[in-house]
Amino acid sequence: MWVDAQVWGAYRILCSREKLRPSEPLEEFLKLVLRTGSALSVLNMMQGMAKARLQGLEAYARVLLNWYKNGKQWVYVSDEGEAPVETMLLHALKDVADPQLRNDIQEALMMKPSKQADEKEGKRRIDAKEEPATKPEVPAEPAATAFSERIGMIEKQVANHEMGPEQAMKMLEKIRQMRKKLKTDEQG
Repeated sequence: MWVDAQVWGAYRILCSREKLRPSEPLEEFLKLVLRTGSALSVLNMMQGMAKARLQGLEAYARVLLNWYKNGKQWVYVSDEGEAPVETMLLHALKDVADPQLRNDIQEALMMKPSKQADEKEGKRRIDAKEEPATKPEVPAEPAATAFSERIGMIEKQVANHEMGPEQAMKMLEKIRQMRKKLKTDEQG
């Protein structure tokens, strides 16, 4: 049997990493060929399995990339608890064959965090100027002052912080409720 020296050397290294004798996988392959009765059918079966594995890996990488681009940082893994999406994507990158997918993953992983955050859909910056706190024209009572201070504090915390639309709406609704209560307390 003739095998290229470089191929054989790489194969031996692979077998030693997996703690196998170099002849062991070859013997098993030959036994499988004898059991099926056809070398061609075994070869076709192996190529089909390799193709299916590659397609599955690329689908997995696309899902991870989508999660990563949309801000999902952690994912639950059945036996390990939570795992970082970025690390899983980096590991998948090693085996992805599709050049376009590899490029998309590389670009996403190499993007600076602030740039990535700006490009995320559904994220926006909240400015305290969106809905300024109203200042009472008459001297405020202690309760009214407390509400105004609390609203101002919330606005300062929210200003220039990234949050999803749902979080922003909840925060703005809280501020509106506090202002409404403040106005009803002033009137009544």
